[in-house]
Amino acid sequence: MSEDQDRDYLVISAPISRHLHGQLSDLLATRPLKPKATVFLTTYGGDPDGGYRIARCLRHHYKAGLRVAVPSWCKSAGTLVAIAADELAIGDRGELGPLDVQVFKGSELLERSSGLDITEALAFVGDHVRAGYHSMLKEARRMGLSTKLASDMAAHIGAAIAAPLLTQVDPLRLGELQRATRIANDYGGRLDAYSQNLKPEALQSLIGAYPSHSFVIDRKEAGELFHRVYPLTEAESRFVAAYWVFFQEARDEAPQFLELPKNSTNDAGASNESDPEAPNDGVPPDADPEAGSDGPGNGGNPQSSGESLRIRSRRSRGAGQEGASREPGKAGLQELLHSVKS
Repeated sequence: MSEDQDRDYLVISAPISRHLHGQLSDLLATRPLKPKATVFLTTYGGDPDGGYRIARCLRHHYKAGLRVAVPSWCKSAGTLVAIAADELAIGDRGELGPLDVQVFKGSELLERSSGLDITEALAFVGDHVRAGYHSMLKEARRMGLSTKLASDMAAHIGAAIAAPLLTQVDPLRLGELQRATRIANDYGGRLDAYSQNLKPEALQSLIGAYPSHSFVIDRKEAGELFHRVYPLTEAESRFVAAYWVFFQEARDEAPQFLELPKNSTNDAGASNESDPEAPNDGVPPDADPEAGSDGPGNGGNPQSSGESLRIRSRRSRGAGQEGASREPGKAGLQELLHSVKS
C-alpha cells in the first residue's frame, strides 16, 4: 500500500487506562498530524473512563476519519474506543466484547464482578418466585380450594421463597453496579455521536444482551451491531501476518506511530532505491498475501487499497543487530519491525 498522504497509522497494544490516554496525548503532540488515522488496536479492556478519554482524543485529532483495525482482541473498554470509529476493520481472528463494566468486589482483593451480576440475580429471583407462585396456585385449585384462598397461599409461599434470597442483596452494591452500567451507556452514546456507526438498540445490546464479559463478538456479529464493518484490507492483513507476534496478545507498550517509506512501491515491482534502508514488504516469503481476509482484497470497503503495505520504524536506523536478535515475544514493535525487515 502506498502511503496515504492524508492518514496516520498507529498501533495501540495495552490495557485501556488513564495512563495510556496520557501516553497517546504525548505521542500525538510530537509531530504534525494528518486529517485521518488508522489505529491497530489490541487490548483486553480496562478502565471505561480511560477508554472514553482515548476515543475522544483520537476523534479530536482525526476529525476527517478514524478507522480502527482489530487483528485479535479488543474487549470491553476497547469496544468503547471502537464505537467512536467511522469504520471498523476486523480480522478473521479479531473480536470485540460486550460493554459489561467490571467493578471491584468489596470482599475480594483485586477481583472484579460484572455490572450485571446483581441485576441478573434479581431477574433470576423474580422468575423463580413467579414460577413457584403459578405452580402452587394450580396445585391449590386442583385440591378444590377457592381462587382467593389458593392465591393467598401461593403468595405466602412465594414470599417465603424470595425473602432469604433478597436479603443477600446489598442496596449500596446494587446502586454501584447500576451506576457502572449507566456509565457504559452514557459514554457509548456520546462516542457514537461522532461516528453514528451503531445501529438502533445496538448500544443496549452491547451493555445488557450478552451472557458473559468474555462473550465473542466476531466480524459477523459486529455487522449486526455496526453499520460499517469490513475485513482487513489485503495490505492490513499482510502487515498483521508479518507482525502477528505483536498482535496475537495484548501487550503493555506505549502507543506508536507506524512510518511508511515516502517512496513506497507497489506490487508491480517499482523500486524504492531512493531509500536504501526501506524495508521489504515485511512479509515472510511463505506468507499468504490473503491471510486475515475472507473476502476480496478490499473487503468490500470502497476506501481500501489492494497494494502491499510497507512499514518502517522511526527508530530502526539506530536499532542495530541487537534489536534484531531479541526474542520476538519480548521485543517491542520497533524491534520487531527491524528484525522482520532484516
